[in-house]
Amino acid sequence: MKPVGRLHVVAAIALTWIAMQGSAGAVPCAREERLTIAGAKSVGDVYNQLASDGDELAASYFAKATLVRGAYAYTIQTHHSAYDTQHEGANTNTGVHTIAGPTVAVPWFVATDETVEARAERCIGFLGVYAGFGVARTSTNYDYPLGYKHLFGFGIGLERYADPRKPFDAFGALYYYPAATGQYGGTQLAYTIVTFDGGVRARIGSRTGAFLGLYQEMRSLHPGSRAGQTVRVAPYFGFDLTL
Repeated sequence: MKPVGRLHVVAAIALTWIAMQGSAGAVPCAREERLTIAGAKSVGDVYNQLASDGDELAASYFAKATLVRGAYAYTIQTHHSAYDTQHEGANTNTGVHTIAGPTVAVPWFVATDETVEARAERCIGFLGVYAGFGVARTSTNYDYPLGYKHLFGFGIGLERYADPRKPFDAFGALYYYPAATGQYGGTQLAYTIVTFDGGVRARIGSRTGAFLGLYQEMRSLHPGSRAGQTVRVAPYFGFDLTL
């Protein structure tokens, strides 16, 4: 099985486990209304044509806002990665294996990759899990021939939110975008994008909590080429406020 395929399987297993950890006896699809705002420091790695192991810098973060109204939930989230491109010293170049094929050399720089997702979901009555539709948009601070500036696509997925009333609870989400498109020079590219994040939350106040999670994102160029493939694996720690 290919590495990205293994990551897809791990993400699916992890989300299933998180759903099963939903507290026994809890009433699914609780009829409530709440707005939660969360922010976290991300400390992960980026693997793509610019970096074989790009450590996230201080400017990397994860942020999310969620509105729950009855059986429905609406979420917008962003994961922003800043990292040095591959290089061996202060005045060296980065060799980029481009999507088009040729390898080009450019002075190393701080690259940024960001994925913003908006989701509309409905509780399906099983352990507090929501199913829904999502839209994803990626953006970077580099462009052709090094890579693409943006990808945009629609997808589906599952999500479970931590209950802010409980001392400890699990959360997780798995979304699949089968055909996110973007321009690479004069060519339109189509990518498959899978995003996963999950972890645990601890209540630290009547309206506040602390959480520890893991974000994963896999982008694969159709029809299965490894060229231009991106993998982001990022543990994060942060706090939330429920209004």
